[in-house]
Amino acid sequence: MNKSASLKDIATRLGISIATVSRALQDNPSISLKTRQRVMEAARQMNYSKNFIADSLRSGSLPVIGVIVPHGVTHFYSSVLDGIEQTAAQAGYAVINMNSHESYEEERYNVESMCNLHIAGIIASVTQETKDFGHFAELYTKGIPVVFVARDIPTDQFSSVVVDSVEAAHRATRHLIEQGCRKIAILCGPSNMKMVSERKHGYIEALHDNRLLVRPEYVAYSPMDTASAIDATNTLLDLKERPDAIIALNDTLLFAAMKAVKTQGLHIPDDVALIGFSDVEYVEDVTPTLSTIEDQSHLMGETACQILLQHIRGSKLPIHKIIPTIQRIRQSSKRH
Repeated sequence: MNKSASLKDIATRLGISIATVSRALQDNPSISLKTRQRVMEAARQMNYSKNFIADSLRSGSLPVIGVIVPHGVTHFYSSVLDGIEQTAAQAGYAVINMNSHESYEEERYNVESMCNLHIAGIIASVTQETKDFGHFAELYTKGIPVVFVARDIPTDQFSSVVVDSVEAAHRATRHLIEQGCRKIAILCGPSNMKMVSERKHGYIEALHDNRLLVRPEYVAYSPMDTASAIDATNTLLDLKERPDAIIALNDTLLFAAMKAVKTQGLHIPDDVALIGFSDVEYVEDVTPTLSTIEDQSHLMGETACQILLQHIRGSKLPIHKIIPTIQRIRQSSKRH
């Protein structure tokens, strides 16, 4: 087997500096396209193979992207991760994924661990507990690029890829009103989350637009686990004036709400209509099939990775990308 060439070998052959060769192999736009193409062709002919450790010593970071998500085993986040991995691989980057398990302390530990690994950048989705964002601010001061996906933080300092939560919740509420529902409740996650406040805002706007009363008892907050969400749904269903519809803010809350409604012997959608935010295939495999506002999770992952790669290559300005949602109306909310 032929010995793999080094950066110095390529530089000597082409009569350019080692630094230029290194930047060209990273597809750095500061190097002309013609030079990048010459370097790539020489690297192929000379059997060049990247030495990740040597590259790390020279540049201070490995060609590795870190991803931090609350629940890597869910369909939503596994789809986001798949989009990230496919895009990263095409650019010559590997991916390390860590789960925070909705714990602020674990999230901080994950960030620290990734810094110690000298990763090139981080894509993160914050936990439901996160109220202090100092660990992300430290990344900014260290020059480590960060892109938030799905769940971002209340600052424009970092790039983000999210959906228009206000518009999506407004659309879901409007649909229920069109079906004749007038006592519409919303099952939220923790109140400190930016996503929750935005979706609640869209829900309230839709009620106002249709001259319906906003009732505080119809706004339920719950940790994002099944048992807590069932308890929160039961509290709504036990009200003297029971809601005739519920909007659930994610997969876990949606399926918990369905279980609570059925356990109380109520019928969906005749007694209580349901619609949720979900991106899982099995919403069509339950009875009744569940109406959803669908996040394009794979596209969110691809887009977040594309933006992070721009930052790794030198782009400084934050980019805020809104991914369109898709409304899927099924049996759980159709009354006519």
